[in-house]
Amino acid sequence: MIAFKPANADDWAVIRHIAYTTWPDTFGHIITADQLDYMLNLIYNEESIRSQMSEKGHHYLLATLQEDPIGFVSYEIHFNSQPQLMIHKFYLLPEFQGVGIGTKALNLLSEIARKNGDKLLRLKVYYKNAKAIGFYERYGFRNAGSEETNIGNNYNILDNVMVKEV
Repeated sequence: MIAFKPANADDWAVIRHIAYTTWPDTFGHIITADQLDYMLNLIYNEESIRSQMSEKGHHYLLATLQEDPIGFVSYEIHFNSQPQLMIHKFYLLPEFQGVGIGTKALNLLSEIARKNGDKLLRLKVYYKNAKAIGFYERYGFRNAGSEETNIGNNYNILDNVMVKEV
């Protein structure tokens, strides 16, 4: 049975493992190996994950199948002091993609948004990640523009900003 349970800072290694397993499958064909390694090390080290939770207001949920972690999402309510829930991260292990778990996660995030008075789901997705963009569009997200972010080490990331009313 699929369940979603809150993660805490002590779950950082589980989150890191899922990211390190998922990212090569998701991004390995659209960014360089050096950039992939740089980003994983930047975003998914213990200090960064703990900071996201304790200082940046990111809430993490672990997706589990019979208590085994198979994915995670992180989100922030009232993003930018607006009535919107920002989905910062959303990854499922490759073997669990395409079987309805992502839709269950988005349904849960929509419910969390409504309960907190947020009227919009918002996320950023790498502009070359066609599989994820297609998934979000099927769920009802629309493209609301693009955003470029300098992440250091001479890397700029171009993301589509996608939104959906809840």
